[in-house]
Amino acid sequence: MLQPPLNQLTSKINSKYLIATTAAKRAREIDEKTESALLTKYISEKPVGKALEEIADGEVFPDELFLKTY
Repeated sequence: MLQPPLNQLTSKINSKYLIATTAAKRAREIDEKTESALLTKYISEKPVGKALEEIADGEVFPDELFLKTY
């Protein structure tokens, strides 16, 4: 089961493509710099799950570059 649910993610970012690219970019940042955590507690142990949790909590948004092209 996806945690957080997709409807919770799409309420923050309305494009599934933007969710995927934003989560992938943030997951790479989390993987490279573990101290860059934005939340105090995560449900997921993997970087992609942590990135999705940050998006659901409104801590991470797509880059301006993505927003201009879509």
